[in-house]
Amino acid sequence: MDEITAIIIFSSLVLIIIGAISLYVGRRKKGEENWTVAGRSLPLYVVIGTQFASAQGGGMLVAQVGIGYGAGWSAIMYGAFIGIGLFILVIIAKWLRVEKFSTIPEIFIRLYGNHKILVTSATLMTIVVPFGWVCTQLVAFGSLFSEITGVSSSLLVVIFAGISLIFILPAGLASVAWTDFIFGCLMVIMAVASAVFAVNLAGGWDTMSSNVPQEMIRFPEGLGAVGLVTIALWSLSTLPGTLTNQMYYQRIFAAKDAGTARWSLGITAIIIILSVVWASIMGMSIRSMNPNLENQEMAAGWFLTQLPIWFLGLYSAFIIASIMSTISSAVQSVVANITRDIYKSYINPAASEKKLLKLSRMFSFLVLIIGINLSILFPGALDWLVATYAYSASGLLVPIFLGFALKNTRFLTQQGVIGSIFLGVLGTAIAHMIGTEIPYAIFGLVTSLIGILVISFFTNNKSEPDSAVI
Repeated sequence: MDEITAIIIFSSLVLIIIGAISLYVGRRKKGEENWTVAGRSLPLYVVIGTQFASAQGGGMLVAQVGIGYGAGWSAIMYGAFIGIGLFILVIIAKWLRVEKFSTIPEIFIRLYGNHKILVTSATLMTIVVPFGWVCTQLVAFGSLFSEITGVSSSLLVVIFAGISLIFILPAGLASVAWTDFIFGCLMVIMAVASAVFAVNLAGGWDTMSSNVPQEMIRFPEGLGAVGLVTIALWSLSTLPGTLTNQMYYQRIFAAKDAGTARWSLGITAIIIILSVVWASIMGMSIRSMNPNLENQEMAAGWFLTQLPIWFLGLYSAFIIASIMSTISSAVQSVVANITRDIYKSYINPAASEKKLLKLSRMFSFLVLIIGINLSILFPGALDWLVATYAYSASGLLVPIFLGFALKNTRFLTQQGVIGSIFLGVLGTAIAHMIGTEIPYAIFGLVTSLIGILVISFFTNNKSEPDSAVI
């Protein structure tokens, strides 16, 4: 049995089994609410599984292992900001679940009223991160498997995008969440196995430790090996991005109750931090074996070429599980915004449930087609993650959390929120184009905060009653 045959057999087996589960869930969980929020009935273990699997897909396999290859324990810092963000979300999780929101723009409607420009702006900012994740996962899959199969990464991206529809179309978030849980269990098992295999392949822990730069592997010095500027960029993009990532919010909305939502966030944060410890170990083990890779994001792809055929088949299934879980979640999230916050809100408020489901499936195809083209044109997994986090957070973080803090006052206005979103994105874009050494996300957050406070101050007494926070 050759390498490609092993990959096809093991990967097909995983996809067939979990695809059957997706179809089964689709038969039982029908309706638009199951598509959007899984019927608000997910148990704790499923919420944890889908949160983890969605968060740690191709980014963990490509970008974070790449960080481990280039900067050792620094990968932990990247994951730590995601974990911190999830812990912060615990603060507002009860309110989010009790209010029965379905998307982030609905939070804006609850806080600031149903203003067309405001809600449309919030919707576009909400779409940025999950759409960026679609591109990230496609890039990750293409770069990993082109190395071992010799098949064009562009062709692999197209094939993978088509397969992902199996896990989205049956029931939206309901099918995505339950299959994510299975994917997540597989990811944990294979992460442990692959870390042990990689360290042994590198000659054991002592040999691996002596072969990599000591500033990378010494603890805690290795946490900062990537450099303070880069860590600052991560903190000011990944942390705010986590706090404004609709995929996490949807799983709060889908939990069976508020307690389940809060516990799931805390447990998932711990699991994610453990997963980046894995990424660091994997990256350093690969560096010990091959310190001369030109692109650190190819570390995981090179590792595939070193595996015996039987383990390559298993590891390939692990890769597909990891990436598939995230891309299916990201596509479903984007489509939920398009159908609920744009189509139903402004184009056809009287749309039937059957019509919305039909459109959701159609838009799933469309989102993937756009994602395929962008991922081929701009194949940089970590760049996609950092940039989409930064831009989305610059428009959403201040209005959501300041709005929550001041929800019992009437100070913030619709005009202030619109200005906050616009100035936040503008500040981020200008700093990004200039190439400032200070992480560009901070400019967006500062301009967003100034915008909402100043504009709300000058428009507060001119606002209609529904323009203030309600």
